[in-house]
Amino acid sequence: MRSQLRPVLAAVLALVFPGLGHLTLRRWGRALLWHLTVVGGGIALFALYDVEPVNPLADPAAVSAAVPSDVALPIVVLTVLSAVDAYLVGRADVAERERVDAAAEAMRRRTASADGNEGPGTGPSPPSAAGDAGESLDVTCPNCGRETDADLDFCHWCTEPLPWAEPDGR
Repeated sequence: MRSQLRPVLAAVLALVFPGLGHLTLRRWGRALLWHLTVVGGGIALFALYDVEPVNPLADPAAVSAAVPSDVALPIVVLTVLSAVDAYLVGRADVAERERVDAAAEAMRRRTASADGNEGPGTGPSPPSAAGDAGESLDVTCPNCGRETDADLDFCHWCTEPLPWAEPDGR
């Protein structure tokens, strides 16, 4: 449930401050790009239309009257596009995470059924390297689906223990 709210939170934060929604999704480059696009576009439009600066603390009503719609509309559109992008990126992240979790669960079930027993320490043995003794074999991590070294007891990508890892109480 919590991961389902991340895209919505990212979109709301992107509306508040351009790029902040992408930062919550840990998309650093995208956050910087959207922030520079919205802020840079706003500065360019203010310079192009020669809008005089207004102190919003002195007279809040003067702000809406001082900013022409030719400047405000593109800034609002860019901010909304940033929020939509943050939402879509967040949804894609959630879908990818669910796909990886489903694949890991299927791999766990397949490993457990191939073993015939599911107790600790009775998992599959690590694949043996089929070459020189110094050569290691790459296997796929059942948790994240990435290739990892079979000589390790954990995946160096997601740090989850591999099925053939020995329990802590050796």
